[in-house]
Amino acid sequence: MNNRIKAVFFDIDGTLVSFRTHSVPESARLAIHRLRERGIKVFIATGRLLCHTDAVGDLEVDGYVTVNGGCCLTASGEIIYEQAFPQQLLDKVFELQEQYGFQSAVMTQKNMYIDHISPAVKTIADMINIYPEVADVRQVAATQPVLQMCPYVGPDLEREIMPHLPECVQSRWIDLFMDINLKGIDKAVGARKVMEYYGLTMDEAMAFGDGGNDLALVPAVAVGVAMGSACDELKSEADYVTSSVDEDGVQRALEYFELI
Repeated sequence: MNNRIKAVFFDIDGTLVSFRTHSVPESARLAIHRLRERGIKVFIATGRLLCHTDAVGDLEVDGYVTVNGGCCLTASGEIIYEQAFPQQLLDKVFELQEQYGFQSAVMTQKNMYIDHISPAVKTIADMINIYPEVADVRQVAATQPVLQMCPYVGPDLEREIMPHLPECVQSRWIDLFMDINLKGIDKAVGARKVMEYYGLTMDEAMAFGDGGNDLALVPAVAVGVAMGSACDELKSEADYVTSSVDEDGVQRALEYFELI
């Protein structure tokens, strides 16, 4: 058994949860159960909100890095770390929406909100089985702390608007939209906050991912694993490339590193 690793972080979409079945394969469930039996902590590290992590079903975990590090919580829901957008920055994004003609979802602790369901919004919603609540997003942003914004823009428009948002960082796992977080916020920052809370270091962590929002985390831990379906950039940063979620990738990697 690899005694160095004390905690493992798992992305959800395309890593733990299959885009094909919208569920966690039984092989991954059993592997994670065996990890926890051996005293290794298991954390979710996702771009989703806590209220949308039900995709992992009844899988027992020790905590969560949500909205790409913008909010970190224990398994019981105690907030370890949270960073919300200042209103001035939200207003700047809304001004850019009007100028360039795109739409953005806003994510709060309560839900993900969008002004209308466009074809792009429906495509993403169908992929991850999360359907945003239709609402006046400006009103939501004025009354609830916003933890993440999700502009539905492609890479070309991203290159035009991001220079206007030097206070932000972006990540994406598909061309249809991107996640925007405050500069200094990413999954690696969130994972570090969680590890510190439990008296552990990143040298004792392992992480699994498949998308652009995993690029900060996978190289930041002792062992970084890219799924077989991961983007090429993440594969190049990983210590190990396993098979896809549908091909028992989680179980295979944990067995390879003798953690189960």
